[in-house]
Amino acid sequence: MSSRVMSRPRARRRTPADTAPDAALFGPGFVRHLFNQMAPSYGWHQWMALGLTACWRRQAVQLLPALPAAGVVVDLMCGGGELWPALRRRLGPAAQLHGVDFASAMLGLAARRQQADAAHTNTTLHLADALRTPLPAAAADAVVCAYGLKTLETERLLDLAAEVRRLLRPGGACVLLEFTLPRQGWRRWAFRQYLGTVLPLLTWLSRGRAALHRYLPFYAHSFANLDAAEGALLAAGFAEVRQVPLLLGCATALVGVRRD
Repeated sequence: MSSRVMSRPRARRRTPADTAPDAALFGPGFVRHLFNQMAPSYGWHQWMALGLTACWRRQAVQLLPALPAAGVVVDLMCGGGELWPALRRRLGPAAQLHGVDFASAMLGLAARRQQADAAHTNTTLHLADALRTPLPAAAADAVVCAYGLKTLETERLLDLAAEVRRLLRPGGACVLLEFTLPRQGWRRWAFRQYLGTVLPLLTWLSRGRAALHRYLPFYAHSFANLDAAEGALLAAGFAEVRQVPLLLGCATALVGVRRD
């Protein structure tokens, strides 16, 4: 991996709000390498977000429709399985959960979570690209994804929407969660200040590997809203597509249903 790309954010003179991220930061190889490197310190992001990421995960899971007791749920870009506790509380232990991630170190965190908690017995892990999973078509009752969309370039959102549709049964639902910038007013200003000041400060103080989290504000700034993702779902044939703002729009859940 190019050291020039890895060191790019440190050399910036302006805040992330003023400068668009380098296109290289969105390359699949770079994203995979970044998350493999961040895995040992991935728990830092919960501190950086003051616990809000976990709260938003719980709220997003509550947007899922009622599913069969032994329903099948696919968690794309599952990371270390951070969404699973909320999913298990909502769905119960009989649900079949499939976690997909292309970063082997992150999937290793998920495997440790699975081994440490009997509630995740019915969970299967897949080392694969979320845009091209090995899972069968039309077999899932729901597809979820938390905080992975911001690492995708806009055109790749179409590929993600197509894969989500392929995975779902007719009538199946998806919930995609992501950081977003509030549309206007003081909330937008405050969130931009947080991303541009507080997160870089925390990552600088952490030093070492945890400082790799300095990249996350760049992705968050580039992903202002879920409009492009909503358009991708509509283009893929989803119905009842809607955006649900969380905490005054600092995060948003995108909900959709696969048409027959």
